[in-house]
Amino acid sequence: MRVKKLSLLKCHFLNDYEILLTSLFVFLVLISSGLITISWIAIKESGEDTIFGKSHEVRGMFKIVSGATYTPSLEDKLSTDFKVLAYDLQQMVDEIFLTSHLKDEYKGSKVLQFKNGSVLVIFDLFFAKWVSDENTKNELIQGIEANNQLMPFHIDLSSIYVTGTLNIICADKLTTSNPPTTKVECLPGSKLCTDTLNCISEELFCDGEPNCSDASDESSRICATACDGNFMLTGSTGYFHSLNYPKPHNSNNFCQWIIRVHQGFSIKLNFSTFDTYYSDMLNIYEGIGPNKILRASLSGPNPGTIYIFSNQATVKFLIDSDEKDYIGFNATYTEFNSSELNNFDKINCNFEDGFCYWIQDLKDDNQWERVQGNTFPPMTGPDYDHTLGNFSGFYISTPTGPGSRKERVRLSSLSLIPSSDPVCLSFWYYMYGENVYRLSINISTKYDVEKTIFHKEGNYGNTWNYGQVTINEKVEFEVLFDAYKNGYLSDIALDDISLANGICNKSPYPEPTLVPTPPPELPTDCGGPQELWEPNTTFSSMNYPNNYPNQAFCVWYLNAEKGKNIQLHFEIFDLENVADVVEIRDGRGDNSTLLAVYTGLGPVKDVYSTTNQMTVLFITDELLNKRGFLANFTTGYHLGMPELCKQNEFQCMNGECIPTANVCDNYQHCTDGSDETHCVQLVNGTLSVDGLVQFRIHNEWHVACAENWTNQLSNDVCHLLGLGNVNTSSQLFSTGGGPFVKLSIGLNGSLILMPSEKCFNDSLIHLFCNPKPCGKQLVVQENNHKIVGGNNAREGAWPWMVSLFYNKRLLCGASLINNEWLVSAAHCVYGRNLIPSQWEAIMGLHSTLNLTNSQTVIRVIDQIIINPHYNKRTKDSDIALMHLEFKVNYTDYIQPICLPEAIQVFPPGMNCFIAGWGRIIHQGSTATILQEAQIPLISNEKCQQQMLEYIITENMICAGYEEGGVDSCQGDSGGPLMCQENNRWFLAGATSFGYQCALPNRPGVYVRIPKFVKWIKSFTSPMLSRKILL
Repeated sequence: MRVKKLSLLKCHFLNDYEILLTSLFVFLVLISSGLITISWIAIKESGEDTIFGKSHEVRGMFKIVSGATYTPSLEDKLSTDFKVLAYDLQQMVDEIFLTSHLKDEYKGSKVLQFKNGSVLVIFDLFFAKWVSDENTKNELIQGIEANNQLMPFHIDLSSIYVTGTLNIICADKLTTSNPPTTKVECLPGSKLCTDTLNCISEELFCDGEPNCSDASDESSRICATACDGNFMLTGSTGYFHSLNYPKPHNSNNFCQWIIRVHQGFSIKLNFSTFDTYYSDMLNIYEGIGPNKILRASLSGPNPGTIYIFSNQATVKFLIDSDEKDYIGFNATYTEFNSSELNNFDKINCNFEDGFCYWIQDLKDDNQWERVQGNTFPPMTGPDYDHTLGNFSGFYISTPTGPGSRKERVRLSSLSLIPSSDPVCLSFWYYMYGENVYRLSINISTKYDVEKTIFHKEGNYGNTWNYGQVTINEKVEFEVLFDAYKNGYLSDIALDDISLANGICNKSPYPEPTLVPTPPPELPTDCGGPQELWEPNTTFSSMNYPNNYPNQAFCVWYLNAEKGKNIQLHFEIFDLENVADVVEIRDGRGDNSTLLAVYTGLGPVKDVYSTTNQMTVLFITDELLNKRGFLANFTTGYHLGMPELCKQNEFQCMNGECIPTANVCDNYQHCTDGSDETHCVQLVNGTLSVDGLVQFRIHNEWHVACAENWTNQLSNDVCHLLGLGNVNTSSQLFSTGGGPFVKLSIGLNGSLILMPSEKCFNDSLIHLFCNPKPCGKQLVVQENNHKIVGGNNAREGAWPWMVSLFYNKRLLCGASLINNEWLVSAAHCVYGRNLIPSQWEAIMGLHSTLNLTNSQTVIRVIDQIIINPHYNKRTKDSDIALMHLEFKVNYTDYIQPICLPEAIQVFPPGMNCFIAGWGRIIHQGSTATILQEAQIPLISNEKCQQQMLEYIITENMICAGYEEGGVDSCQGDSGGPLMCQENNRWFLAGATSFGYQCALPNRPGVYVRIPKFVKWIKSFTSPMLSRKILL
């Protein structure tokens, strides 16, 4: 084995020559490093210049307090969550500055980072020239304030911070991969971690979740409370107490603890002592960090036992008073296994030791209070509890005191496991006071909406009353006690809630009666349906002239002798506007047609039937009520109808009579213009754009001869029909007997019509016109195949999309079909049709945050036409037309969509698109950016199987995914279902109804537009625009 000797290193001193060379080498290295750095900066600036050009750049920060929720994925710039939120915020900021006084200087924005603390947003703004920080901040604040009602985000204005010095924003290596060499300076509201590299919101310190990279924000060194020196309480049991306990505590003090027990366990809190002033609050949260949920807010007397159904809890104690006669509290926590609780454990409670396992949501209007003894003020609640029947016992009550606000308070059980046998829920309730309103018990499951299984309304006297109800649920469920409190003397109390096996036996206690006994409830059907004949012709809403009942549905059938018709007159009319309506229909039953919908305050116009029967429906909601109506009817012959015109006269749509020679002469003789609306047509074709040409002369149709026919004549006729240029023209042999007409073009370009008994060689002209340009997206779109489950549409994606505002509030959507008419849903305008000018249509809109964008055009509606076959109960024929007060000019962002042919088929399985600004989730907020989604059509048969509570008729078309996730929703109503054929988009449907939004096997239902094309064109066909000479 060889052994290598180790030699000692000897020290060698450099001579002068070696020192010189070494110094030169170091100098060259420094120069090279400098050149590399300068080059890197130049390259970096060049890269940014390609986006924003040479810019003045400022950096800023603000805090979103609602509308966005912090998740760790927001700190990953490659995550979808980061990209989606960053995009929405950049759109918002861009829209604010592009409509501000800085719009000429503003170049763009970029979201750099999100931080925890609600959601902290750090961003850069780019300007073409220097702009002061103060001016930038003011414009941002003003923009947010101006659009506050339309924004999806609630931004804390006091948190907005803007600076031109880019290195003072605290963030994790925002612009460089190397850590800064100097200490970072934090924005207001943020604090520096001990690593001196990162800033986080002050709210995130000592919240139980480490946010600093070194977890220094949760260090006991900085988080230990002044109360007892503790902060993080771990283990299966422990204790904590207020400052100086058991001596009185000091004023203006704050302490916070984090409790953490073993995973899978929950926390039980007991207070051996609890003595605080009413304004000194002990708040107990389920969970830790910014997403914790407030479960109890305690002050005053001992609250008893508190349960937190999580292995982590946050406790905060804030002394906000100067009172020094209170000793505070001493608390003990222990862990317990909540999974071992059975249904009886979860329900049974006499409130002697707190709320047991019942839960309150502190986001409700208010909370139940645990009370000992009588409530205040007197004559509003019990004098003592039910369990013990003396002043030492406890019960729960709606908020006591003389408050005047109406509110609901809710008590929720834990989730209960269904059993094969029914169970009996029993309880004692107390409803005493002149303004007591309602107590109800509801069952809630994750599959259905809540259902009410028990309810009482009114004053049941100064006594505890027994209640019971049998429950037989087959899926997991929760029990909810809801008390609806009016102002002042209106408290409701509960005690001794229990659960027992089996159905409820007959109650051993008498059923309580109201004090005083109220008059009998008014029938909500008004005692009907009622058949009325002359002379019994006067009728009114129930209880007239006093207020009518809520939730009424009343029907009157008015009858006349055969051959006669009916005139309905309202002497008095006073209804809650929009919500309560009188609907009048011509005839009765399924084949009746809509004559009028009246609401609000009269007077209203008389209504005339065309048959000997009329149906009157009175429908009210569950809220306000008013005096109602008093009506009468008369019968006769041709009541309200125009007199028949003489021979050789034409009857206008409004009943006027004009000479037949004036029909279709290019001059408007009827005041409604109906003499010039249907003057040329194509007949015997396969589509609406082809057929033999006919002109109406002296109110008689004449077939056009092919003699001397030119291509110019073909184009002129196509244009008169509101179509594009001719596609093809051909001659056909005549087999009919006329009458005929020969066409030529006059010197002034007018069309000359010459009636004739015969065509040369019996030759007729057949035209095939091109459709008028429609259904084209003029703004280049990306192929984004990815409303509920949709995406933000690009600007100009759907240029026929119209946003409908009613009384300045976004309500529905519509589709532009030409430069003056819109198609929407009848249910949108039902009850809102009496004053069309209350509606505004906004075209070219992309974001509801910017209604005055240069691309948008706003028009007032001056006419609303509801399809006469619309039935609000069955939802059939849910379509309406709306006319613009002034025509709109087409742009790249405003274009019409194509109407389909009446025979056009959109087959099941075809992928189409929907769009709108409706709710993003069921009962959620509406979208600010236009949403779009691709969705497949399904057959009516399959739709009927999945929508059993509705009748799916041939006038409807359905679309949706079996798995759900994509659908139209509230606010999208009336908007288009768009299908593409031959590179053109057709209006296949208009959004009508659905069951909630985007549920599995719950498709959306739309009006099938091809069924209504003839009706649509009867109102929207163009008037003659070219001089015609006879």
